[in-house]
Amino acid sequence: MVKDNFGRPVTGLRISVTDECNLNCFYCHHEGCPASSHEMTADEIGKIIRVATEFGIRKIKLTGGEPLLRKDIVGVVAAAARPSIDEVSMTTNGILLAGVAHELAEAGLTRVNISLDTLDPKTFHRITGNGSISNVFAGIDAAIDAGLKPVKLNMVLLADLNEHEVKTMMTYASKRGIILQIIELLDTNGGVFPAYHRGLDDIEQGLRSQAVAVRTRRSMQARKKYILQRGEVEVVRPMHNSKFCMHCTRLRLTPDGYLKPCLMRNDNLVDLLSPISTGDLETARKAFAEAIARREPYFKGVPREICVHARV
Repeated sequence: MVKDNFGRPVTGLRISVTDECNLNCFYCHHEGCPASSHEMTADEIGKIIRVATEFGIRKIKLTGGEPLLRKDIVGVVAAAARPSIDEVSMTTNGILLAGVAHELAEAGLTRVNISLDTLDPKTFHRITGNGSISNVFAGIDAAIDAGLKPVKLNMVLLADLNEHEVKTMMTYASKRGIILQIIELLDTNGGVFPAYHRGLDDIEQGLRSQAVAVRTRRSMQARKKYILQRGEVEVVRPMHNSKFCMHCTRLRLTPDGYLKPCLMRNDNLVDLLSPISTGDLETARKAFAEAIARREPYFKGVPREICVHARV
């Protein structure tokens, strides 16, 4: 297992397979990826993942934009689902999921995160700009029926919009047998954050008082999972803290094939697609090693030796 200069292993690759999206959520940070007009092919993604496994990558997350807008998304999943990969997951808004959930499962998709911030159609339209919430509900049903497990709902908490729906969302998720993730809004230096940010402290305190067990998922930035009598809730804090960075085990890949060592930076990207497209696997390996070497906590906040100790 390869570690970066701060002692953190890299076990996950988060691949943005397209910039395109069929919704227009006002808080979207586009995976921190710069706009591009080129998308990697399914075959190129498969070759990249083959190289990635040599460096200890065992989990693949497919994101966008909206990954289901790719007509070849089943082929992309099949290319990612190599024998040496333990998990292929996807984050989707669910609008198109009902029509393809079973094919994705058969191709090797193991689980899915579905973005759904509200159960109210009017609030849904305010957040997303367009799209039908009924299609998302159908996508959730299809994912469950296809055996994707776990199915998770990603709820970004927004002040004065959906903060009153937390209990309702918890009830909905528990009845469907799925996991609710309550996500604190990320500050991307835009006007959205001060207008809509809503802290999670009181919500997490309430969850802690109700929980029959609390688990810390150290492989996922030390996030807390609250096991309730009915259902499970995970709390996802933003990365504006050293703990998040200390436990980061991911590399990101832009739609046009650049390795991105950190979500918050675009000044240290590494071109991986060029050597992959020419079949130069040795140079591709060097590019991957270089991307790992460029990884460093964006929010340090603690001495380097603590970061190293935390991951040894």
